[in-house]
Amino acid sequence: MTPESEPSVSPPGASRPDEALYAALVKADRSESLVPLVAGLAREINEHLTRVLAAVSLAKAADGDPSLAKAEEACLAARETADRMLGLAKGGGDLQMVVSPREILTEAAKIAGAGSSAEISFHVREGVDPVRVDRGQVVQAFQNLVRNALDALSPPPQRPRIQLAAGNVALAEGRIAGLPAGDYVEFEVRDNGCGISAENLPKIWDPFFTTKKHGSGLGLSAAVAIVRRHGGEIGVDSDPAVGTVITVFLPGAARAPEVRAHAAPSQRFRSGRILVMDDDEMIRSLTGKMLEQFDYKFDTVRDGEEAIAHYRRYLDIGRPYDAVILDLAIAGGMGGEETFAKLLAMDPDVRGIASGTGERNALAERCLALGFCGCLPRPYRPSELGKVLGTVLSSS
Repeated sequence: MTPESEPSVSPPGASRPDEALYAALVKADRSESLVPLVAGLAREINEHLTRVLAAVSLAKAADGDPSLAKAEEACLAARETADRMLGLAKGGGDLQMVVSPREILTEAAKIAGAGSSAEISFHVREGVDPVRVDRGQVVQAFQNLVRNALDALSPPPQRPRIQLAAGNVALAEGRIAGLPAGDYVEFEVRDNGCGISAENLPKIWDPFFTTKKHGSGLGLSAAVAIVRRHGGEIGVDSDPAVGTVITVFLPGAARAPEVRAHAAPSQRFRSGRILVMDDDEMIRSLTGKMLEQFDYKFDTVRDGEEAIAHYRRYLDIGRPYDAVILDLAIAGGMGGEETFAKLLAMDPDVRGIASGTGERNALAERCLALGFCGCLPRPYRPSELGKVLGTVLSSS
């Protein structure tokens, strides 16, 4: 932010929210009996989306109908919702990924600002660092901040405005209480509303404190807990004549460490064939159509026994498959993990790509640890399939 716009940040101190209370509320809201149900529903949704997203993406590529592009966007949004459900079922604490500040602010504003007449503007500096966070939690925190800003616009000023901003900042030791020296991303949520009275300013972070008739008083306290859980801090500066600015500091992430695929170490003759194992006939067919876009020939099988038989047949004539795409969960048959282990024993140079449903980062880490060259979380588009294949086969 520019020096002129920098607020005199007042982080919550004596009125720091009871994070144990907040954690207990979250746990109470996530009943133990619902955890497996939520996870199961999310996986089932992703299985349906695998069929829908593939079909829509293929149709969009064929005729370029703008409505199909919108349908594809909707599928991707639904995929993200299912991922969040999986994160909720898992507990959410270790689902960290590298996310751009613009993405966080844009999504928070889109959800929290839906239906509002206020002007919401974005001022994200060029080259701002990403942050490594639990995406769902941090977006939720900023949704709470945007909603709080919108509430401050009632009664509305002549031109109700909310400004969302982000930029890099290097903090010296002691500059912000509770934060060590280092590189941070500084976020701002600024409104031109009624401001916060001096009497209420120290109380706004307290759980259950609210000046709204129907408010819960948990939005700001939840935001503080989430920000601090990510190694950050939050503060406020308010003037009833000007409005309020809430500032959030989160540690910057130097780079995105996520790895989706790696090239196999060996080079060998390219056969031009991919083996696809999936127990869903429609997914097998749609994946085959995607492979045709990349000029690959392919064979499809239902389970591990068929995959091993097909692979042995081509290996015996010196033309092994370029890659095998293995569904990890096969109903009533050998799944991808066991199949891949048997293929490795048969051919140490087999290039396996795991296809499965689950939280995307955790799934990728698990599959790569098992020796797969790549991971293809479901649902996936042709471009995502092509990217994984391009990486896995780049040593050929």
